[in-house]
Amino acid sequence: MSYAMYPAVFEEYAVHFNTFGDVSKLSSDMVFAPVKVGTEYVYDLEKGRRYYITPVAIGQVDPKTAEQDVFFELNGAPKRLTVKNKSSAATVITRQKADPALKNQVGAPMSANVLEVRVAPGVKVAAGDPLCLLSAMKMETVVSSPLSGTVSSVEVSAGESIGAQDLMFVITPN
Repeated sequence: MSYAMYPAVFEEYAVHFNTFGDVSKLSSDMVFAPVKVGTEYVYDLEKGRRYYITPVAIGQVDPKTAEQDVFFELNGAPKRLTVKNKSSAATVITRQKADPALKNQVGAPMSANVLEVRVAPGVKVAAGDPLCLLSAMKMETVVSSPLSGTVSSVEVSAGESIGAQDLMFVITPN
C-alpha cells in the first residue's frame, strides 16, 4: 500500500532498511545526539536479548576520507567501527555507491580515473554499448551498459577519480 501511494518514499525506506536494518528500537538520544564516551546504553532489540553498548574512545578524523574509528564495548567485548564524520565530509568529495540490487545503476568496477564519458543524459543505449573509459594502473577498461534503455543520469566526468562501486550512470530500461 505504501509503495502504491508514495513509491519514491517507499524505495528510499527500503534502501535504508536493507542497509541499517530495523532502527525503530533504538532510542532517539543515540540516533540524534552524539554518543558520550563512558556512558552505557542498554537496548532490548530482541525478546530475551539485552545489549550493553559503552563507547570507549573516538579516533581522529581521516582528512582524506572523512572517516573515523569509534571504539566501544558490546556486552563487555571490545569492538571497533569505522564511521563517516558528516561534519568533516563537507571538505571531502564522497560519491553515492551503486546499489547491486538495482540493475539500472552502473557502478565503477574498480578504483580508477575517468578518461572519457561517451554518453549523456537522454541518450538511448543497447546492452553492451560503451558508457565510459576508465584508467587504472596504466590499463584502460571500457564500462558497458548492462541493459538497453535511456541514460537518465551521468554522475561522472572526464578527469575525475572514482572508487570501486561508485555510482557512474543510471539507465531507465526500455
